Amino acid sequence: MNLKAFSLCQTFFIFLILCFTSCISESSSPRNNVEGRLKPFRVLVVIGDQWDDPASYIVGKINVGTTETDSSINGKESDFYDIAILLKSWGIPFDIIRLDQQFLDRYMFLDVNEKPVYGSIIWAVNQTDGLLPQDYSIVSQMTEQYGIGLIVLSDHIPQAEILGTLGLKYTGIREGDTVLRLKGTHFITESLFSPFRADTGTLISMEVQRVRASDIDMVRQHVAISDDVITIVEQGSFPQVTLREYPSGGHAVWIGNDKNYIFYFQDMRNLLRRAITWTIGYNIYKTWENDLIMIMDDPGMADNAWLESWHFPTLPEDTIIQYLINPLLEHNAVLNINFTPGFVNDAKGRLEPTWTQVFTDGFGTKQDYVSSKRGYQKGVDLGVFTVMSHGLTHMQPDLFSEPRWYGSPLDGEKAVNGWYQEFRDNRRNKEIPAAEQLWRMKTGMKWLKEQFGVTPLEVVAGGNGVSTTYFNNTIKLAGQAGFGWYGWSGGYLGNDLAISGWKFFGTPDSPLIVGSPPNNHDYGIALEPDKFASIFDQYPHGRFISINEFIGYMHARNSGKWDAGQKRLSITLDYDPHYCQFFEEHGSAWNLEFSDWLLETTGAVSSVVIDGKKAGKPEGEIRIPEGSGTHRIEIHFRTN
Repeated sequence: MNLKAFSLCQTFFIFLILCFTSCISESSSPRNNVEGRLKPFRVLVVIGDQWDDPASYIVGKINVGTTETDSSINGKESDFYDIAILLKSWGIPFDIIRLDQQFLDRYMFLDVNEKPVYGSIIWAVNQTDGLLPQDYSIVSQMTEQYGIGLIVLSDHIPQAEILGTLGLKYTGIREGDTVLRLKGTHFITESLFSPFRADTGTLISMEVQRVRASDIDMVRQHVAISDDVITIVEQGSFPQVTLREYPSGGHAVWIGNDKNYIFYFQDMRNLLRRAITWTIGYNIYKTWENDLIMIMDDPGMADNAWLESWHFPTLPEDTIIQYLINPLLEHNAVLNINFTPGFVNDAKGRLEPTWTQVFTDGFGTKQDYVSSKRGYQKGVDLGVFTVMSHGLTHMQPDLFSEPRWYGSPLDGEKAVNGWYQEFRDNRRNKEIPAAEQLWRMKTGMKWLKEQFGVTPLEVVAGGNGVSTTYFNNTIKLAGQAGFGWYGWSGGYLGNDLAISGWKFFGTPDSPLIVGSPPNNHDYGIALEPDKFASIFDQYPHGRFISINEFIGYMHARNSGKWDAGQKRLSITLDYDPHYCQFFEEHGSAWNLEFSDWLLETTGAVSSVVIDGKKAGKPEGEIRIPEGSGTHRIEIHFRTN
């Protein structure tokens, strides 16, 4: 072979190597390799100093004084508060980093092997002097190089690094009421309505109406965008939701609007959830269309025998069956009841179990708690009553000291309402110590388990008497006692955190909580029992659920990852046997959602396998068999 021929062959060989190398590089790049783009199913919420609890437990309103005379701080109902509520209601797992107490570190986002531990970051760091010095380039690196999604909210964009990752330039703010409209079509805005409208017909719509009545214009940020940034929502000609993609697989989203009212729009809440799907690649979440939690208070308490203004006979077994159980069975509905397992026996001057009491009270009325127990137990056994806790006695602990309750006349101390509030001594205007409250909560939980055979997961303080200073905080102690929800609308409780207060009732994001007719208590049933069934005419299309179902979804420990060896997406649902006890005898249903770019990369879903059995639908609502513990979902794709 001559030199020229050899040179041509060498050139051709090098060309083939380059082509082959290019093909390998292209096929294995994160943009075309699903393994390089799919991230774990978990969200990291990064905030500034919006969390008032220095111990990072209670989200929302909290008094932080250590004594009753100390000053208190009301929690900020900011976008952070809303985010925590939404993620819990949807059952999307998340952690929180607070930059007033923590330094950003790359291993907050990566594991020891330099692999992402989160699929998306929600950035809600407020502008404040209360932050520790930070290296914000770490966040940019996580999205631009490691492919972790980034969702930035409202005006939380002062850092140059965050703006750079979003591809934005901040140009100022403007107040106004110009509506938000969709621009073009995109996965995130699919099925959203344009223009966006504030909620109506829900509890939070009252706050929206207050804002309008006060002529408060919403503040919106103005930005200029880079050439590779897409705008999908506008206010007039100004971008309000923007998107940017990186070769690493990282997706960056900025959601504008006023941070104080951003989630008062149903479409904005839906947009956030869709943005989580788009940044991670997939999502499994719960929504609550037409779901209601109906509650009734007070069965078992002693107030009705002693308190003149709240005097009535306990409900007999036949009344409970005819007017409560039968209508509930007919409508496949559940009534959630706050029971009081302990009874204050004035004659003996001591606490006793409630359901052994049969006597004629000082007003001449027969009180037959034994008959009541038979009726309530039937409802529990039939699955139409959910047992919840109203504390231990519905009465404050110190009935001995002056002014003494024990032995007092019916028209004397017994007629003072302050005695009948268990977790604050409103008769003497002081708090109940933490240890006493905790004992009463745990004992009430234990007694109800022994009396009805089930463990209550919700507790509400009788008469709304609560202690609010930090160490005696009733909500904090309820979480410590093992409850999963506080009060009627008091909020989520768990080992991870407590959320004081709640929002979005009666929307797809949270069930509507309603009282049982005619007055939300067994007192009303004693007076007008036939009024109870009217609730089903008020909500003819409603599904009346157990509060334990709501608690179960919020406490589900879900996770997901790409299984490279099997080339499948694996999602694990972990139902804690305590908090998720509802699922022990009931199946569950979740919404399974895939982003457009994931399906473009992998091809369509070929099958979904749940606990080893093929499911009927590859996307949308999927049903999980009954049983606590671990369930596994395997999603197989027709790989492109």
